[in-house]
Amino acid sequence: MTRATDGPVVPGTLDAPAAPRAGDAVAVESALGIGRVFPGWWLRVAFGAVAVALCLAEAETQWVAVALVLAALAIAMPRWLTAWFLIGLLAFTVLLRDQSVGDWRPYVLIAGAHALHVLASWMLVVSPRALVHPASLWPSARRFLLIQAPVQLVAAGALALTTAFSRASVLWLAAVSAAALVVLVIALAGPLLRRPRD
Repeated sequence: MTRATDGPVVPGTLDAPAAPRAGDAVAVESALGIGRVFPGWWLRVAFGAVAVALCLAEAETQWVAVALVLAALAIAMPRWLTAWFLIGLLAFTVLLRDQSVGDWRPYVLIAGAHALHVLASWMLVVSPRALVHPASLWPSARRFLLIQAPVQLVAAGALALTTAFSRASVLWLAAVSAAALVVLVIALAGPLLRRPRD
């Protein structure tokens, strides 16, 4: 006999009274006929994997420890919004070294920072004890894919300019990039700071 979780059903997630186990997910799927679900703490595992990979690949040596601490805090306490400080730190440290169109790290940083933003946004609304239906995450994942394609092309074009011309001729590009970085962090974190707390 299967047993569904107690309490109201929230679209996209099913809050269980205890941390879900593999058997709980199977029971919910069978009882409600909603298809496959996964525990909400998987989102935190995914955030941690992406964050650690970016910290080791992107951050300069002296910033790795700080970045890893921010990543741990973002996982433990998502409502502290430390994830966006981590994104800002990683983006800042990559500006400290020379870039070229053939360097893979800027492209990985762009995709990884965007992925951290999406995962951190999910962690704000999905409890680790929830059971999540993958279809509820698809709209955000789809926007991620649609945004990344043109952004990666723009990044490649900007890096091509820095490679083709002298450093002095592209100082304006560095200034614009730094300003865009500040605006991006504010734009991403601003609405979350205004989010009402329960």
